[in-house]
Parts: sequence; structure tokens; C-alpha cells
Amino acid sequence: MATSTIAWSIAYFVSQIFVAHATIGSVTFCLVLLAVGGFFRALVIWLQELLAIRASASVKQELREKLFGSISRLGPTWLAQHSLAELNLLATIGLDSIEPYFSRYLPQLVYTVLVTPVFIAIIWQTDPASGLSLLMTIPLIPIFMILIGWATKSVQHSQLASLKVLSQHFLEVLRGLTTLKIFGRVSAQESILRKVSAEHRERTMKVLRVSFLSGFALELISSLALALIAVSIGLRLLTGDLTLMVGLFVLLLAPEAFLPLRQVGVHFHASAEGVAAAEGILNVIDEAKKIVSANSMRDTPKPTPGLLTILSGPSGTGKSRIFADWLGFSGVPAQIELANCAWMPQSSRLFSGSISENIVGSGVEADPKQLRRAMGLAALNELHPDHQVGTAGSLISGGQAQRVCLARAFYRVLINDCQYLLLDEPISALDDSRAATVIQSLREFANLGKTVVAISHQKSLLVAGDKVIEVTLV
Repeated sequence: MATSTIAWSIAYFVSQIFVAHATIGSVTFCLVLLAVGGFFRALVIWLQELLAIRASASVKQELREKLFGSISRLGPTWLAQHSLAELNLLATIGLDSIEPYFSRYLPQLVYTVLVTPVFIAIIWQTDPASGLSLLMTIPLIPIFMILIGWATKSVQHSQLASLKVLSQHFLEVLRGLTTLKIFGRVSAQESILRKVSAEHRERTMKVLRVSFLSGFALELISSLALALIAVSIGLRLLTGDLTLMVGLFVLLLAPEAFLPLRQVGVHFHASAEGVAAAEGILNVIDEAKKIVSANSMRDTPKPTPGLLTILSGPSGTGKSRIFADWLGFSGVPAQIELANCAWMPQSSRLFSGSISENIVGSGVEADPKQLRRAMGLAALNELHPDHQVGTAGSLISGGQAQRVCLARAFYRVLINDCQYLLLDEPISALDDSRAATVIQSLREFANLGKTVVAISHQKSLLVAGDKVIEVTLV
């Protein structure tokens, strides 16, 4: 080993020069060995860093792909039930904080397991008394590392939780900034953000304090253990029971036996945040596996072409889940291609712009004839295509917003000749006359051979349907 070669070269050179009074020329080979050992040690450290960084980058890439793949398989329904701030935190800071764990902590742990016993064996063979002292003191470091690790894990989880709260609250403030300004509540949110930020800052400082104190504790333990070995060697040198070369060789090699363990402790604290974030990422991946496995075991009804099919049943029985299964949003293989489908979810969203832009798309040139036809089919003739809807539809009524979303789905069918038209609660916010117009439009699409499926509780749509599927909770 390069380290042993360096220690032996120094010990032999010093003992020959100062004890045996040899000339420098006679021990020049020691300096050559010292240079060669230093070169190989530097080479090993460089290779270790290079391989660790590459392995860490590979693991991060794999975890990133699995995380986004899992979120994609879980679908928008699952995504709507979870905090976007937390998922964003896991996908950005969480993945970045994993790097120290794989590039520093794990390689150092493997290195320690392989190298530390070798150092102990060399010292034991050279000086059994120092080897015995080493065996008695070196287990203290892992014991204290475990005790400190429990405390570090707790404060790291608290720090990550506070960061999630801060991110989520900031995201919610940004979403409702317009409403807050209208009602004059911006100053109140500023004070809340300052309070949450202060809590996060306090927890971060607590993590740093624990890390510094734990590092100091490990350094103190190893220093005291080395001091015991040094005192023993010094006393035996005075009594003549030990030669200078052996004593110096052991003194130079003993710190190298403690160094890997100390580095494991240092890198453990640096990677503790990444370990906490990795738990959240793995939870998302495991949840995707469980949901996909459960979804693949259930049967879903098949849509029928040329018919107006109504999915009915009490709330919570899984009607929207059937749409998710058909579109492949719940982890099962998609039965309907998105390119051949116009889908109106129950929580359709509008963006700031004109009605035309919300139906056709921002920056997309509209077909005026088909746009007017889609608006007519959605009973939206009372509004002009250039009418502004405002942020999240704030300038129009709830019923008008629902009809804009209906016109969006109808326009997609007309322009792209989509075979499937899936609508979730299409007339829940409409009066009887406009609901009748929409129902007649759905029948027209069905008569053209389109597969029209609507989720609804409204009696008028249930009566008009060619096929009604009662969905019950299994």
C-alpha cells in the first residue's frame, strides 16, 4: 500500500540518519520510495474521486428518470392530490442533495471497510502493544457515530420538512397573489413568509451546529486514542523496549487507521439531507409500483363507438378513474391514444386571454368557421371569441367557463377528427336550456360514429344516453 510505503520510507530514513548515522547517499532509495508512494496515493485518490462522481451522476440520472416516470404513471389525478411544492423540492434540491451520499459517503464507507483492517493488521504485526491499543480504541468512533447519527437524522428530517412548508406556502401565495392584492392581504402573507423563513433558518443553523459538534467529537475521540498510542510508544522508547524506526512507523501509520472512520463521519453529516430526500423519492417510486400493480388487476368497461355512453353512480365510486385507465393516466396500458381523443376533465382550467385562445390555444391560428361551430355546439353563442376570460376565468361566470371548456373539446374533435370524446360532468353548471343544447351536440357526435362518453349525475343526460353504466364501489 502507498500509505505504508510512505510511512516506512520516512521512518527508515529518519532512523538511519539520526540513529545509525548513515549518509544521505546510502538511504537515497528511501526518498525514491517516498516519491513513488506519494504518486500512487495521489493517483488512487484521483481515481476514487473520478469513479465516485461518475457513479453518483449515474445514480442521480436513474433516480430522476424513475421519479418522473413514476409521476407520469401515477397520472394527473394523483398529482392533484399531492403537493406540487414537495414534488418540485424532491425533483430539484432533493436529487442534488443525494450526490454527497453516493459520491462521498458510500465510497468512503467501502474504503474504510477494506483499508482499516489492513492498517490494524500491519500495526499489530509491527508492534502488538500498539495494535492492542488500536483495537481497544477504534470501536469507540463507530459507537459515537451511531449515537450522533440518530440526532443528525432527526434534525435533518425537521429541516427538510420546514423547507417543504416554506416552498408550499410560497407557491400558494404566488397562485393567489391576485386575490390577495384585491382584498389587501399581501402584508399578512409577508409576515407569515418571514415567520416560516425564520423557522427554516433556525432549523438549518441547528443542523450546522449538530454537524460541527459531531465532527469535533469524532476528532476529539481519535486524538485521545492516538495520544494513548503515542504515550505508550514514547515510554517504551525511553526504556529501550522499542526501536525508533518501529515507533516512528507506528506513529505515522496509526492516524491513517483512524482517518477513514473519521471521514465516514464527516461525509455522513454532509449526506444526511440527501438520505432524507431519497426516502421521499423512493416513497413516490414505491407508491407508483403499488398503484400500477393494483390498477392492472381491475377491469374497466370498454367504450362503445357510435353511442352516447353515460357513466353514473355515487361520488367516489371511481368514475373519473375509468377515464384515467382509458387514457393510461393510472399506470395501466392506455386503451385510447391521446392524439385521437378530446378530453374534458372535471377540473378544467382557463388561462388569462380571450375565449378563442382558451379554445384553440395561445398563439395558434384558429379556424373561424369551426370555432364558431364549436361555440354553438357548446351553447356559447352569447359571447364573442375575443371576449376576455380573465385569470382563471375571473371575468366570466362558472357556467360560461364550463362551456368554454366544452367548446375546447368540441373544437378538437372538429379540427383533428378525433374518434373519442370524453367529458367529466359536462352540464353540472348549466341551466336546462343550455344543457339541452349540449346534450343534442353530444348526440350529433355520436350519430357521426364518434365514441362519446360522459360522466354525469344529471337526470336529463342519463335519459338521453344510449347506454348507461352504473359504476359501483368495489
